[in-house]
Amino acid sequence: MEPMGRPSKHSPELRERAVRLVFDHAAEHTSQWAAIRSVAEKLGCTTETLRRWVRQAERDAGHRPG
Repeated sequence: MEPMGRPSKHSPELRERAVRLVFDHAAEHTSQWAAIRSVAEKLGCTTETLRRWVRQAERDAGHRPG
């Protein structure tokens, strides 16, 4: 039996798109945080949610320990 977690408000497609946008547009901003803020504002998710998605994507890709 799988543990019951809270269902996500955001679709997996939105997560993937948001993370990709942060990585693709990071050079246009002064920092990764600025890119996260900008993308989160445009897509309607919180900056903390998007920051966690980006950190997880970095861990999954082997760019961050964890």
